[in-house]
Amino acid sequence: MPSPRVIITVLAVAFAAFGAYYYWSRLPYRRLPLDNSSTLPLLTSQGRPLLRPTYADLAYGNKSRFEKLDLYLPLHGISPAPLVIWIHGGGLSVGDKRSMPQRHFGPAPKPTGRYGPYQIQVPDVNALTNKGYAVVSLNYRLGFSMVFAAKPAIQDCKAAIRFLRTNAGKYRLDPDKFAVWGNSAGGYMAAMLGVTGDQLTEFDDPSFTNADVSSAVQAVVVWYGAEDRMPGEKLSITHYLSTAKVLPAFMIANGDADPVVSSIRAQRLQDALITAGAKSTLTILHGAGHEDPAFMATQMLPTFSFLDKTFGR
Repeated sequence: MPSPRVIITVLAVAFAAFGAYYYWSRLPYRRLPLDNSSTLPLLTSQGRPLLRPTYADLAYGNKSRFEKLDLYLPLHGISPAPLVIWIHGGGLSVGDKRSMPQRHFGPAPKPTGRYGPYQIQVPDVNALTNKGYAVVSLNYRLGFSMVFAAKPAIQDCKAAIRFLRTNAGKYRLDPDKFAVWGNSAGGYMAAMLGVTGDQLTEFDDPSFTNADVSSAVQAVVVWYGAEDRMPGEKLSITHYLSTAKVLPAFMIANGDADPVVSSIRAQRLQDALITAGAKSTLTILHGAGHEDPAFMATQMLPTFSFLDKTFGR
């Protein structure tokens, strides 16, 4: 007869697995194809059209089927192009790179609890490419727990940056003008990439190809991702500030009604960055919750201006 502790552990794992599957099954992009070979229009399961990537499912690693990215290149503008790398949220347990290039999102759902459902808030990839930016949306390894999934996910993101910098000439990218932009857990990872880019950490996996190439970025955008409750120093954003010699420019936005990542945490990150000598701005959206439509409505143009200013455009 199994002990009560074993029974409780098994039930907890089963409950977490069911919860992750249930959330994943409701995502609007769960049935999308994994390649770009079809000539048919790309649609969400609600029939909303998607932009087609210039290059789809580029593999930047070989440890997991998740290690792929989509690249959207500008039709016009300067060459090489500055690059914006989008990192989706989802608590490191759900999410997909094709959540970004939607043209129409429809009305925002009404959250039924602490964890939503929320409307996915993403950059306007069409506007960015029209401005001359290249845009990447990437997938990374997922897991059932953010604590255990964080290390491989951040390693993947660094591997993706190294892949893109190594192949900058092939894809007409400016290797000195890389920005990362993420929401929620993606924002947390974007911040981690920003503070660890110039120093060797456990997130720099030498078994990846191009491990000797820099994973540094020059700009970081964090939408409601200032998570500072991760256990241990190694998963703490601010832990790496004291040893960082070069920090990118940061832009942070958070709602003061966010029940998942509070504006207090965003303020703590902002204060720590300023103390460390980084250039950083913080915008608090009054009344905005997690994944609130206010972000796309009010923060898109300011973010574009931040990128333009940082990259001297």
